[in-house]
Amino acid sequence: MIWTVIGFVATDIYGNKVDFDSIVKEKHVVLNFWATWCNHCDEELDKLNKHFSGRDDIVIIAISQDTKRDMERVKSMAKSHGWEMPIVIDDGKRISSQFAVFGLPTVIIFEKGGKLKKKVFGYNPKIVEIIKETLKL
Repeated sequence: MIWTVIGFVATDIYGNKVDFDSIVKEKHVVLNFWATWCNHCDEELDKLNKHFSGRDDIVIIAISQDTKRDMERVKSMAKSHGWEMPIVIDDGKRISSQFAVFGLPTVIIFEKGGKLKKKVFGYNPKIVEIIKETLKL
């Protein structure tokens, strides 16, 4: 199967522009689809934040399936967990639909340059190892 990736531009919960195409040209990108009501999503984001924040070669983008009216709940959760990655609220699920995300959490791994390397559906306690192995980090 060949995946054609159409990028997206969104604004994160802090008002910063997130341009997928620009980022993936320069770095590996991991999209993590999640929601505040998802049982294991926060645990997975904690692991991704711990292992990949501050790295120059990879960007984690958290895409919340909460709605914009849940913005304060999303911000509060991000602050209480200390998440440092861009967090986008996918109100209307436009980005989720674009990447064929139908369950949470879902992780999509892109290597630098934009090639889709792997999709991981559902919670996987070894997600950090999967990402490192997939991207040869």
